[in-house]
Amino acid sequence: MNEDNKLIGQFLAGDIKGFEMLVKKYQNRTLNIVYSLVGNDRDSEDIVQEVFIKAYHGLGGFRGSAQFSTWLYRISVNTTYDFLRKRRHTTVHEDVSKAKAVIDESSELSLSAREKKEEVQKALDSIPFHYRSAVVLKDIEGLGYADIARALGCSIGTVESRIYRARQLLREKLSDPGGR
Repeated sequence: MNEDNKLIGQFLAGDIKGFEMLVKKYQNRTLNIVYSLVGNDRDSEDIVQEVFIKAYHGLGGFRGSAQFSTWLYRISVNTTYDFLRKRRHTTVHEDVSKAKAVIDESSELSLSAREKKEEVQKALDSIPFHYRSAVVLKDIEGLGYADIARALGCSIGTVESRIYRARQLLREKLSDPGGR
């Protein structure tokens, strides 16, 4: 029995510490995934909070057929998608500079590295969500194709196709200074 399963069992037995330990273990990774999908610190933090609320309420139904992390990533991607869909319908188009998060000022990144990071995030933001989610889980989080397929609820072939197309789109966006 792995550590996650022990913590889940502890939580289901009534000890909240089990869930708290899962949150501590996965909070940063979940935030990284969500931020990569939305590109905004404030929205990312709100979404991650919602992800863990959903995980808290749904943990009793976790079957264990996949790893806990895969289950949590699926909740993260679905919750982010729902947020973006709602935002598209309820907000007026904002200036890109307002929608983008300010890069952590305590970071020791050089100006050119910050600019490159912003450019990559802008390119990620511009591609369709189903491509973005696949490439973020693969290239940023380092998940395998099978785990991504489970997290996104599609076949491995679909994951491969989405990652391939996402990389093509990102290459186009990053090689064209106008962003097409």
